[in-house]
Amino acid sequence: MKKLILNRGNLLFLAALAVLAVPAQRKLDSVAPYIIVLLLIEAAFLVSYARKHKKSTLDIVTAAFLFLGVWDLASRLNLTHPVLVPPPENVFYVFVSQRVLMAQGVVSSLKLLLIGVGLALIFGVLLGLLVGWIPRLRGAILPIANVISPIPPLVYTPYVVAVMPTFRAASIFVIFCAVFWPTFQNMVSRVGSIDQKIIQSARVMNVSTPTMLFGVILPYCKPSILSGLSGSIRAALLCLTGAELLGASSGLGYFVKKFSDYADYTKVIAGIVLMGVVVTILSAFVSLLQRKLIKWRDV
Repeated sequence: MKKLILNRGNLLFLAALAVLAVPAQRKLDSVAPYIIVLLLIEAAFLVSYARKHKKSTLDIVTAAFLFLGVWDLASRLNLTHPVLVPPPENVFYVFVSQRVLMAQGVVSSLKLLLIGVGLALIFGVLLGLLVGWIPRLRGAILPIANVISPIPPLVYTPYVVAVMPTFRAASIFVIFCAVFWPTFQNMVSRVGSIDQKIIQSARVMNVSTPTMLFGVILPYCKPSILSGLSGSIRAALLCLTGAELLGASSGLGYFVKKFSDYADYTKVIAGIVLMGVVVTILSAFVSLLQRKLIKWRDV
């Protein structure tokens, strides 16, 4: 059965390659980047399946190869709109022809993301720890947070971009809001619901308040903080991209906006693919971080 599943995945890969032999009825750029993409997907499939032995790996690669194969075949037979649905060869060639601009966009977006998420985590954790520990503060501030936090940062992004002195400051503020409120509320809830036996045990040892907060409660909340980090980063990147669509001069959102203004949808689709790649890499990094730092998980 295992051999059959692996052969099936390989056959899908070969089928996607076989489509390249179909004569194209429209102009195609270099097919080399597209072939490299197919090879990378096949390699990732073989490595992932060999390690995890999960059928979900086969399902993912099946969807990927079928999508790319049908897309390529339809483009070669001129069954799709030549402007709105460009061939995959042309889309992936953008990663070569526009590699400098794409790299600059990734670096620009990641810088803003790192600053905004970093500040939000620091303030969200520290203030959440303090508010969650002091009942009076929790009773006064948490209801206000419950009113403000559900407002999506994308709603007030245009206003923030208009009133902030620089686009950089506006982007950091939007990212900060996207991550701060969930982190703050999660910390307040976590601290407020901590097992009282842990608190009593620490008090028996006559620990100081700073030690109680940072030596007992904060480590207890660490798994919860890290488990929500992946979702926070995705939300922050969503808000950052939205802000970049409005007034940036660089970044992932700017790349898409720039070429959409000229109806160059080949580069627009490439920019969207690039966003997906960046999100996937960030999610993988966060998952690795969770495995390294979370030694236990409270359920």
